[in-house]
Amino acid sequence: MKKIILLSLFALSLLLFTSCFESTEPDESATLIVSSVPSGATIYLDAVMTGEVTPAELEIDTGNHEVRLELAGFQDYVETFNVGDGDTYTVNATMAVVTNTSLSVYTTPSGASVYIDGAYNGELTPITFTDILPGNHIVRIYKGGYNEIVYNITLFEDVPYTINEVLTVPVPPYPVFTINSPYNGQTFDDNVISIYGYIELDTGASYTGNNAILSINGVDSEIYVSGGYFSETISIAAGDNYLQLRANGPEGDTGVSDVITVYGDFEAPEIEVVLWWNTPTSDIDLHAWNPLGEHCYYGNSIISDGFLDIDDTEGFGPETFAVQTATVGVYEIQVNCYSLDSDNYSDASIQVFFDGALMETYGPHHFIVDDYNGSDPAAWWEVCTITVTNGRCIISNDKPTPLVREKIALDKVNLPRK
Repeated sequence: MKKIILLSLFALSLLLFTSCFESTEPDESATLIVSSVPSGATIYLDAVMTGEVTPAELEIDTGNHEVRLELAGFQDYVETFNVGDGDTYTVNATMAVVTNTSLSVYTTPSGASVYIDGAYNGELTPITFTDILPGNHIVRIYKGGYNEIVYNITLFEDVPYTINEVLTVPVPPYPVFTINSPYNGQTFDDNVISIYGYIELDTGASYTGNNAILSINGVDSEIYVSGGYFSETISIAAGDNYLQLRANGPEGDTGVSDVITVYGDFEAPEIEVVLWWNTPTSDIDLHAWNPLGEHCYYGNSIISDGFLDIDDTEGFGPETFAVQTATVGVYEIQVNCYSLDSDNYSDASIQVFFDGALMETYGPHHFIVDDYNGSDPAAWWEVCTITVTNGRCIISNDKPTPLVREKIALDKVNLPRK
């Protein structure tokens, strides 16, 4: 009997020993090194986003794999390979540029402004754009005193597209505007103000559109309209600001409000970054890191040298990051697509001002991916860096210090939910 018990205990011990040995045996793995020219491409492994961008080193399982690289403005790069245990496989991808197409816009009379996906480049018709990516675009054409024209077009690689439009004068019925606030000549000691009022047709009938165009100092952005009413929180600049609204009636005839002049009684910041976008339900967020690594965004709107004025969660902006007295070093400006909501895409644009003067306009950047927590590289747009030195601010390609870069990388995967 003792012998049977001893044999059973020995067998159990042997089984436990074998199980422990097997559980500690390492799984087979390999190393994948991926780089691309240009860098910054999103890496997919076997059709699954890895959360990494090039250049990167990944530990992967052995066997057959497919790596795909995606980068806006470039054709996807795909490569298949096989790796064994302990192998290292290297992908050196040269991304092929997607061939841009051209768009020519002619109007009679000439001198009309052209907006592509909500962005205005400052040029007037006749004009040819040669740097437009293929795909779907919204083109708006407007000249004061004439009807605004809206086109939804699809562009193809190497296929020029031409719009030739004879502008017409508005006839009734067209929208008329009642602006309850602000009133003409009003002074504000803060850059954040509200504009609200009512739109109806000149016949007295209701305005049934769901949007209008608000022009702030000549920069257009869409605002939401419900039942004829509009209410929007906006950011104004120091000094004189000129506000005007316009919208199209049921037959496409354009109504325009009077110009409202308001005054910003405050000092223009050294650095001012303004974000806006063109879709009504999307939540696009402005992010800025200062030379100290402080992160200014919706979850931390005030840092030691700057602040974010508005977190607009339902289109169309603007959101403004302002630095009254700049810190010496490099500021990093990025934009994140937090949520597209019911929109399929959103096109975002950025303006950068130094001491109240417009220095640069970026975009539109086309977002088709949102991510809520910042972890998806495809939901980020790295806009620019601003370097402050010797009392001067310049837009540059300088990189933040390694410490700040590490802080940025950490912040971009740990965004809080709203």
